[in-house]
Amino acid sequence: QQWMQDAVLAGGADPLSAARHVRPSPSLTPEQRVGIYAGGYRGRLIECLRESYPVLRRLAGETAFDLFARSYVEEARSHEPSLWGFGAGFADHLAGNAPAPVPSPAAIPAELARLERAREEVQRAVGTERLPALHLAPGDCLAPGMTLRVPDSVRLLCLGFDFEALVASVDAGQAPAPVAPGPWRVAVARSHYRVRLHPLDAGRYAFLEALAATPAVDAAAAAAADAEGLDPGALLARLALWLPEAAQLGLVATA
Repeated sequence: QQWMQDAVLAGGADPLSAARHVRPSPSLTPEQRVGIYAGGYRGRLIECLRESYPVLRRLAGETAFDLFARSYVEEARSHEPSLWGFGAGFADHLAGNAPAPVPSPAAIPAELARLERAREEVQRAVGTERLPALHLAPGDCLAPGMTLRVPDSVRLLCLGFDFEALVASVDAGQAPAPVAPGPWRVAVARSHYRVRLHPLDAGRYAFLEALAATPAVDAAAAAAADAEGLDPGALLARLALWLPEAAQLGLVATA
């Protein structure tokens, strides 16, 4: 069993080693019989990646995407019972093998893979659907001691490219739209079991980042203002008008 696992992970076995462990069939040599399992293992992992990254597959094309996937399969190993877990390091693999740094177009595959992984994570995360509805009125966040939190079903990404039009076009079954240069700050969130992309300005993005560390709304707003060089009072006033909408979109929940 250990020999078979090593052979599958290695992509096959040499003829002498295969002959010591596997009998030939009327039509296949021992090496060819082992090769069926080694090829099947890679094929299933590549199929999993194809399903997990449909936008990147459409943008890059089948041939280029399969080259990305095969490279990752050769470098990575599956350590979880779920095939979905295998793709967790795909974006990092693409980034590490890109010929040029961000924001070169060569970085687009890694950035897009990071966004697609976030969409899958949000779909599987514990969301707000079973929580009591959070109804905020404009100005509620100005109340002393107001607390909120960023739900588990939210991922915050600051990417070097704006993929909003691309994702929308592929999701709609249309030709891939052009990718715009960034930076692009986006929250991937689920509301009513539907995953959506929500582009954010610097202040709102920094606020949600800070809110993930502290539930106090005023403290998170102060930290965001300091990080972005904004006026704390002006930012808090903007948030007072925006947070009711953010609650409906699943971006914030009760602490």
